[in-house]
Parts: sequence; structure tokens; C-alpha cells
Amino acid sequence: MKINDFLKQIASDIKTTNKNLTKEDYYYILKYVGIKRDKSLVNDIEEFYTNFLDSLNNSLVRHIVRKTGKNENTTHYIGFYTDKRANYRESYKVYFPVKYEYMISALKTIFSYLIRNNIESVVKFHVKATNENIVIRFYHQEDVLPFINYCNNNFILDDLLERVNPFIATIYGIGILRDDNTIDTYNGTLSSILAEYFTFLKNNDALDKISDLHFLDYLLKKEAATENEIIKFNLQAIEKNIKAILSRTSPID
Repeated sequence: MKINDFLKQIASDIKTTNKNLTKEDYYYILKYVGIKRDKSLVNDIEEFYTNFLDSLNNSLVRHIVRKTGKNENTTHYIGFYTDKRANYRESYKVYFPVKYEYMISALKTIFSYLIRNNIESVVKFHVKATNENIVIRFYHQEDVLPFINYCNNNFILDDLLERVNPFIATIYGIGILRDDNTIDTYNGTLSSILAEYFTFLKNNDALDKISDLHFLDYLLKKEAATENEIIKFNLQAIEKNIKAILSRTSPID
């Protein structure tokens, strides 16, 4: 789905329902756009991950683990070769939107690659199907393209990957962005702006004016008026991704 299609679909839904969507609504929509809901592999993924962590107990791999949620809403985090969080403004988030049936195989491959190459990184993964099933935060920009090229050279990515949400630029179907995660994420900031944007259009009876360029113009005005440096950084990241998508250029500097 393209940005224009996404925006026009939301506008059409608002006209039909007359509902004001919240930031949380948009965050949910972005996370599941294009995805068939599935949680059938939750137990298998949890078993694989438990066994994987057990296998690291006597290894030289330095790692940290964290878990949020429970049951099918669980999100796991595992950091390799690091005992501290990344410098968010220097790190890159890589979205590997693997199809749900390939989750365990993808995690095995990604973990193996990061360990074999001593990559400072944190992997976040869900146990149920989303379009952001696996997200890797690379601490250093120079580690990003070798990973993407490795994936492109070793897998048929068109068969392996779902599409990320339409506001994330990709290389070979793998999403790339930056965000300052200290008070909000890329998608969190994007959800807030979408909620404000559609409320503005609805209140001004202007839903018919919607387009990707109109949204980009709204974003740029919001960015110029924002004084909070963290939010501004995330807005600039969204701007850069949208421009990369529309111009079909690389999202990496």
C-alpha cells in the first residue's frame, strides 16, 4: 500500500463513520496494515527463544534480555555485545517484516549473523503476526548495509517478507529509519501527527484535499513550529522517509 492509498482509505473511513481516531488507533492501524491476524506460533516461538537463550549461557556472547507483555501480546528484546542502550540519534532501526510462518527461521538467521559478526545491536520481536515482526536497532550505521546485502544475496526476499507500513522507506523490502526513542518512537510520533492531521482536515471540511504531498506539507509546518528537539528529530526522520519513498531514493545518508 502506498502513502496516498493509506491516507485516502483513512479519509474515506472517517467520512463513513464520522469517528475521530486517536494516536493509539493510528499506531494500531500502522502495525497491522496488510497483515492477516495470526498468533498460532506463539508457543513455538517462545520455545525456540528459551532454547536459544539456554544455548548462550556458556558462550562468550555478551547479551541482555527484556520482555514486555504476556501471552500473545509478548514482545521480546535481546541485545548483543552491549550492556547499554544505543545512542538513538546515531543508531539505525531496521525493520525485517518476515512472514509469520518464517519467524523462527528468520530469528535463527539474524541471531547467527549478529553473533558471527560481533554486531552491537538490539533485536525486538513479537510472538504474533504484525508487519514489524522483527526490528533490529544497529548501533552503528556501517553495519546496516552489509546486513541488508547479506539478506538480499542469501534469500528470496519477495517470498520471505511482508510489506512494512507505507511510511517506512525500504531497501530490498527491508525498512530503514532513525528515531530518538527517549520519549517516543518513529511510529509513535507518526501516529500523533496522523491524528492531528486528520482532525485538522475533518474540522475544516477538507478531507477531499488529502494527498501524500499535502500530508508532507503539514508535517513540514509542524516540524518548523516544534521546539522540542526530540520530537523534531523524529519529525525530521519521518520527513526523510517520506521523501525517500516519493523520490525512490535511499533512506540511508
